[in-house]
Amino acid sequence: MKSVIYYFSGTGNNLAIAKQLAKELGETTVLPMSELVQNKMISDEYEWVGFTAPSYFSHVPPYVEECMKDVSYNEKQKVFLIAGCGGNRGLAIQDMRKQVYNSKKEVDLEYMVMLSGSYILSYGSFPMWYQKFFIKQSYKKIHKMALDIKNGRKRKPLGKGIFYKTKYEAAVQHSIANYAMIGKQFKVSDKCSACEACLKICPVGNISLTDGKITFGDHCNQCMGCIQWCQNHAIDYQGKAAKRKRYHHLDVKRQDLFQR
Repeated sequence: MKSVIYYFSGTGNNLAIAKQLAKELGETTVLPMSELVQNKMISDEYEWVGFTAPSYFSHVPPYVEECMKDVSYNEKQKVFLIAGCGGNRGLAIQDMRKQVYNSKKEVDLEYMVMLSGSYILSYGSFPMWYQKFFIKQSYKKIHKMALDIKNGRKRKPLGKGIFYKTKYEAAVQHSIANYAMIGKQFKVSDKCSACEACLKICPVGNISLTDGKITFGDHCNQCMGCIQWCQNHAIDYQGKAAKRKRYHHLDVKRQDLFQR
């Protein structure tokens, strides 16, 4: 049984989920969501097709929906969805499910995997014990997920996250609409060494190096990868991250996230 898992990840959480599940399943290819931008056709060699993405402000990043839009599956392929998040999956699973349904395909399995949150513009890294606890729990859950997939099980679709409130949706959409504006205002200090790690990590290709200086485009998806992984702590937004401890998944190295 061959499988493929597409992931979106800034600080490594959803990449770690994909890699651990691939290890459990065997014969599994792990690819960034960006691979779907150029090629919407899923190879017939894969029996299972998986997607794992975070929930930001109760939804998957807009780029995830863009990547999953109009994907072409064959009749026999089965699909699973994973929302890897810090506790509130919101409507992330529904967002991904909608794109699969729009491609005339059913979803066989849906999961939420909780890991440490990473939105450094609101909070710093959680204590190490907390991170390790949820990584351990996540791997236990991933083992059970692998058994479901290997045995061809089906589970009921997940509902909205328990912390999601419809009355806040307008505010949520306002926050999402501001992703690009906030990203455009990221500042780089003179501590920057122009190592290019941030532009290699950025899952949406929003960062470039121009005349030796890091510049930001207009399609940031707020993954926080550039701020969290900068070894010199040179990137910030309105001083919010300056004194906060950085976070990345303990089992992921920044080179693992290099996409270009």
